[in-house]
Amino acid sequence: MRFRGTLILLILCLALGAFLYFYEIKGGERRSKEKEAANQVWKLESGDVQQLELAAESERIVAARVDDKTWKITAPRAVEADSDELNRLAGSAAAINRESVVEADAADLAKYGLEPPQQSVRLKTKDGREYAIRFGNNNPTGYSTYAALEGSREVFLVASYTASNLRKKLDDLRNHTVLAFDQYEAQSLDIRNPKGEVRLAKEEDRWWVQGKQKWSADSSEVNSVLSSLANGRLKEFFDDNPDDYASLGLDKPMLDIRVTVGKDKAIKHLLVGAEKSALVKKGSRPATGAKPADTTPKLYLARDESRSELFFVDQEFVDKFLKSPADFRSKALAVFQRWDIDGIVLTNARGTVTLAKSDAGGDWLVGAEKKKAKWEAVNGVLDALEKQVQQFVEEGRPPEAYGLDKPAFRVVLKQKGQEKVDCSFGNQTKDGVYALVKGESAIKLVAKDILEKLNKEEKDFIEPPPAQAPKQ
Repeated sequence: MRFRGTLILLILCLALGAFLYFYEIKGGERRSKEKEAANQVWKLESGDVQQLELAAESERIVAARVDDKTWKITAPRAVEADSDELNRLAGSAAAINRESVVEADAADLAKYGLEPPQQSVRLKTKDGREYAIRFGNNNPTGYSTYAALEGSREVFLVASYTASNLRKKLDDLRNHTVLAFDQYEAQSLDIRNPKGEVRLAKEEDRWWVQGKQKWSADSSEVNSVLSSLANGRLKEFFDDNPDDYASLGLDKPMLDIRVTVGKDKAIKHLLVGAEKSALVKKGSRPATGAKPADTTPKLYLARDESRSELFFVDQEFVDKFLKSPADFRSKALAVFQRWDIDGIVLTNARGTVTLAKSDAGGDWLVGAEKKKAKWEAVNGVLDALEKQVQQFVEEGRPPEAYGLDKPAFRVVLKQKGQEKVDCSFGNQTKDGVYALVKGESAIKLVAKDILEKLNKEEKDFIEPPPAQAPKQ
C-alpha cells in the first residue's frame, strides 16, 4: 500500500509539473507574445520597410533602401548613409508598441503636442503601402510619449525611448566611416607621410616591409593600423563648396594612404590635407600676428576617393599613420605562430635533433624512435627564436663576413612538412651572436644566452621515464 501511495503521489507531482511547464511557462511565453503582437501599432517586419521618412523641428529626412543591407539618403539632399543605423531604425519603426489608449476620439490633439506634432515617422513598404505616426509631448511621468496614427484621433502612449530613438538629425544618419573595407582582406598598405613612405605587403599569412631591403613586419602593428583605418570614424562633415577655398591641401596631402583589398585587388584611397584652422576662403587673408591659445582638438580635412563628400578627421586618427618603415619592423628574431609549429630540426656541433609533434595529444616526440620530449626543452628552442633583436646590421656586408655561410647553429621550424622558419647563427661577439632568417635581407644581432637553449643533443630532449614506486 505504501508503494501504491508513493506512485500516486509521484504521478500527481509529474502532472503538476507538466501543467506548470506547459501552461505557466510555455503558455506564459505564448500569451506574452500574443499581447505584444496585439499592442503593435502595425504588423511589419524590418525588411518590409523600403523607405523611411523622419520629420522633427522643421527638418525632414528621407532614406531609401538600396538592397537588404544598404540605404541611401535622398532628402534634404543626397548624401552617403549609415546603413547600419538605418537598418536599426527600420527595425524600431516596424515594431512600435502602444502602452495604453488615452483618448479614443480626442477633440483637441494640440493639448497632447500632436497638432502640430513634435515629430513624425512615415514608412513605405516594398508593396507601396504607407504607414505614418505622430509623436507629441511626454506624459507627466516622463516615461511615455503621446502618439497618434496619421488620420486618426485616437491618442495612445508609447515608451518615451521609442520616440527619442526615432528622433534623428541628418548628420546622425550619414556615413561616418573614414574608409570602408574589411581589414582582414587587406593585401597591401602604402602610406606616404612627412616621415617618408611605408610599403607593406602580405604574403600568405605574413606581412613584410618592402623597400631596398625586405623586412619582416610586426603583424600586430600592421593590424593595429589597418583596424584604425577600417574602423575609424570621421569627426565632422565639410559641407561648404570646395571651390570657395584657396586650397584644401589635398593636392599635396599630409597623408596619402592606399590599401589593396581582396582577390580582385580593389584599391581604397584616403587623402588627408590641411588642418581645419588653416583653410582660407578665396579673397580672404590669413590671420596674422600672435594667435590665442587654442585648446580644441585639431581637425584635418580628408577625402575617401570613392566618395564625393569631404570630411574632417582628428589628430588622434592622423597620429596613427605618422610612422616610418622602421616603426613597422618586427623586433623578434623570427616571426611564426607557435601553436602552428609541428616540426623542429636543430643542428649544432653536437649533431642534429629532430622533433615532431604527435597527432594525438600534442606531445613532442624526439628522433626516429619517437621518444617523449621534455616540454621545457622544446619550448626553450621556440623561446630562442622569439627573442627580441638587439641590433639590425645594415652594413651591406655578405653573410660570410658574419660566419653565416657555415653556421654554428641552425634551427628549422616546420608546419605540415613545410618550412616556416629557417634561422642560422654565426659568429659571436662580446655583444651577442649574429643571426639570419632565410628570406629576410637583414642580419640581426641577438643575445648570446639563447645559444644555451640550442646547444643540446638528442638525449637532452628526452623525458626520463617516471620513477618507479618503492616496493612495499
